[in-house]
Amino acid sequence: MARTQEIATQIASLTELLEIVAALRAIAAVQMQQSQRSIDAIRNYADIIRNALMEAATLVPADGDRAAAGAIVHRGLVVFCSEHGFCGAFNQPLIEAATQAVRKDPAIELIFVGTRGAQRAAERGIASTLTLPMATHSGAVTAAAHRLAAALYSRLLSGALTNAEAIFIRESAGQRPSLVTLQLFPLEVPPGKQASAAIPPLVNVKPRRLLDEIASEYMFAILEAAAMDSFASENAARFRTMEAAHENISGKTKELNRNLRRMRQEAITTEILDLIGGFEAMKRG
Repeated sequence: MARTQEIATQIASLTELLEIVAALRAIAAVQMQQSQRSIDAIRNYADIIRNALMEAATLVPADGDRAAAGAIVHRGLVVFCSEHGFCGAFNQPLIEAATQAVRKDPAIELIFVGTRGAQRAAERGIASTLTLPMATHSGAVTAAAHRLAAALYSRLLSGALTNAEAIFIRESAGQRPSLVTLQLFPLEVPPGKQASAAIPPLVNVKPRRLLDEIASEYMFAILEAAAMDSFASENAARFRTMEAAHENISGKTKELNRNLRRMRQEAITTEILDLIGGFEAMKRG
């Protein structure tokens, strides 16, 4: 009887856990779909700014943006991770890439975007110079990109960083998730293209200032695109993790229900046999 009550308690606990897992799975699916719908719009915006940057680059002399030879290089690496857990091994390749970067350049500054990923890295002895929160829903990705851009510009203007890259996970339909590396600065200005219009565009600001402002907007655009890619991949990983957990819990619950039914049937059979035995004993008496 005690064993039966114990199994019934386990089934009740697993049922509650199953509801929680199902809710997390549903939330991950919604966030994944919303972020995937936003990715195309952000990429289109980045392409528009990129084309404007290409045109603005033609207004500035080719040697107007050369770095001084022999300048000290301070490298940084932005690592887009998850803000929360329950996403399987999503952070693992990112932490491994950060570990390799530290081995190659011990002075590199690591900027983690995602508290959970930074904690996992710290457990492996990889300390971050700066940790920023990652978005927890698709509508907050732009704000996360703004925070990151402000932090990068601050370190760039102070001279703490001269070179920076970003790594994130990108997941495409029908393909395995891949690790993407993105050059942030020095910003790789696309080669200028010949103007197709007979009349050149009207420019009301100095070409150098125009190029700098467009370059700033372009870097923010690629940061936002990287953050949205990472957020979509994180929720896809969380959905798969919750789906596997849901199947495992469902299977365990079914197994416990079968055991409970068998034990109850055995108890009923034992009671019937005891009644029959007692009735026979009364007849003999």
